Amino acid sequence: MKIALFLTCVNDTLFPGTGRAVVSLLERLGHQVIFPEGQTCCGQMHLNTGYPEQALPMVESFTRTFSDHEAV
Repeated sequence: MKIALFLTCVNDTLFPGTGRAVVSLLERLGHQVIFPEGQTCCGQMHLNTGYPEQALPMVESFTRTFSDHEAV
């Protein structure tokens, strides 16, 4: 299975080893891991800090970027 991996900036900053471990595990299980080229900010930080209007365009872009993938 081809899996599009999404790692939040929060996770990447606080727990950078998590992403590497997930890739390693998925590849060991025989999956192909990809990082969609169009992946940008998902808007999580904006939404979490009270800026839903500013987060919406990022959420929409994120949704488009990952919508064609079998698994995220």
